[in-house]
This record gives sequence, C-alpha cells and structure tokens, in this order.
Amino acid sequence: MMRRLLATLILATVLGASAPARADDTAEARSRFREGAELYRAKQYREAISRFEEAYRLKPAAAIHYNVAQCREKLGEWPAAIRSYHDYLREAPEANDRAVVRAAIQKLEERLSATGAQPLLVYTDPPGAEVRIDGRARGTSPFHLVLPPGSYEVALALEGYERIAMEIAMRSRAAHVLDLQLRPSQPAPVASTAPATQPSGPAGQPPKPDLALRAAPPAAGAHDAADVGLSAQTAPREKRRIYTWIAGGTAVVAAAVGGYYGWSARRAESALHDGDGDANANASDATSRARRANVLYAVAGSAAAAGVTLFFVEKKF
Repeated sequence: MMRRLLATLILATVLGASAPARADDTAEARSRFREGAELYRAKQYREAISRFEEAYRLKPAAAIHYNVAQCREKLGEWPAAIRSYHDYLREAPEANDRAVVRAAIQKLEERLSATGAQPLLVYTDPPGAEVRIDGRARGTSPFHLVLPPGSYEVALALEGYERIAMEIAMRSRAAHVLDLQLRPSQPAPVASTAPATQPSGPAGQPPKPDLALRAAPPAAGAHDAADVGLSAQTAPREKRRIYTWIAGGTAVVAAAVGGYYGWSARRAESALHDGDGDANANASDATSRARRANVLYAVAGSAAAAGVTLFFVEKKF
C-alpha cells in the first residue's frame, strides 16, 4: 500500500487534467499533497490527513480519498477508512485498482464484524441532504455512522427536492451503502381563477358564454407558405465565423491529444505501481507525459477562450 501512495505523487497529471481552477489553487493543492505524502512517510497520519483534505478542497481528485483511507486505516479508524475507500470508488468508477480497493474494504468489514457494528454510508446527488435516523437528525450527506445490527428508519430531506423515507436492515458482516438520486419536488398546482358558475340568462334560455374569459384562437393559416417565404427573404443572413471555427477546432484537437498523453501517463504510473520494468524510466516517462498533457490542456483552454471571444467579435464585422 505504501508504494501506491508514493506512486500517486504523479497526481500532478490528475490535478492538471481535471476541472478548470485557478493556477495558484492548483499549485497550492500540489504543495499540500506533497506535504501529506511526506507526513505519511513519517507516520504522522493525522497531520497527513489534514494536508490531503486541504489539497482536495483546493483541487478535488479521487486519488486523495485513497490516501486518506490509507491514513485512517493506519490509525485504526476503520469505519472512516471504509468511507474514504467508497469515496474513491465513487469518484473514480473506472479505476484499474477497484478490485484491490474492494478487497481492502472487505478486510476492514471483517474486522468490524467482531465488534458487532458496521458503518451506514449515505450519498445523495445533489449532496447536502439532512439525514434522519429513527426521527433523529444525524448529519448531512455525504454521511457515515456506525450502527449495530437491526432495522432503522432513514429519512432524507433537501429543500427543493422530494423527501425520501425508507427502512433499512443493518447487518454485522458488511457496511450498508445508500447512494440516492434526489428528484426535484413538483410545484404546487395553480388554482383556477375562473368563476365556479356562470350567471344564468333569462328564464328558459341557456346562459351566454363569457367571451371575456376566453382567449381568441389563432387564425387558421396564419403562418402559410407566403409568410415563410417573406421571412426567408427578409431575415439577415448569418455571417460565417471562420476564425471561431479555427479556434474551436484547435481546442478540440489539443484536448484530445492532451487526453492521450494523460492516459499514457497514468499507464506509466500503473507500471510504476506494479513494479514492471525500470522504475526510474517509468517515473520519468510518466512525468514527461503528464507535463505534455498539462501543456496541451492549457492550449485547449486558451483556444476555447479565444473561440468564445471571436464568436462575439466576428459577429460585429
């Protein structure tokens, strides 16, 4: 496991290729991550967790959850370690070490079974839902709590979304995971403003319709072929944005090539982790490809920004 954490120092690739962020935030996140790795090597696991979590707040990356789980496991905080491992798998659904991580989770669950309790993990999309267990507020999602075996009423509530309530059965052998998609609540029906009854007409005659309350239907054939032809002749012709397309194409190509280098860097990192080939060569290759990927992502971002600017500039000329 130690080799896995050291190998994730190539996190510069992940931090550079994920969602856009300010350059100073990215640099600070890398610094915090390296500090966490050094503290882990020094067996200062609590301080390492603090640095890793600071790095995640600055620049979210799934690999950080893995390292936090490693620290939690070293500290004997098994329920929290299971939570961090699940966080990692949830944010990296196609990670090539999923089987290894699931085996680590199972090992921790076996240790916890001797204590007679297991963690309940609650995830919601979107997050931030209030979690109530047997009517008592216990926190907000994402959330975990250790519970003994038994049946529990779980209720989730978030403003603007439908409330969810269910009964779960906790077992002593494995953690219980709830991963729920919240549905927006339906707006209340609008009350009709039309009068319930129509005034009666003279005796023996049906009431006259209240024409003031009805909207006149559109005239038949209002949009006929002649109207369409007139619109086609008088509508201004869209100007071609040649340079916008060039900038957009450059952004797409740079992003695609950058993605290739990022993928190949991860493969080199995996080879380093598995001990295949020359470790120094693999580390150098991973770093080099990660650097190329970052440069290409920067080019893609600049080209995309230029394309947006040109889209509005060319429209005026």
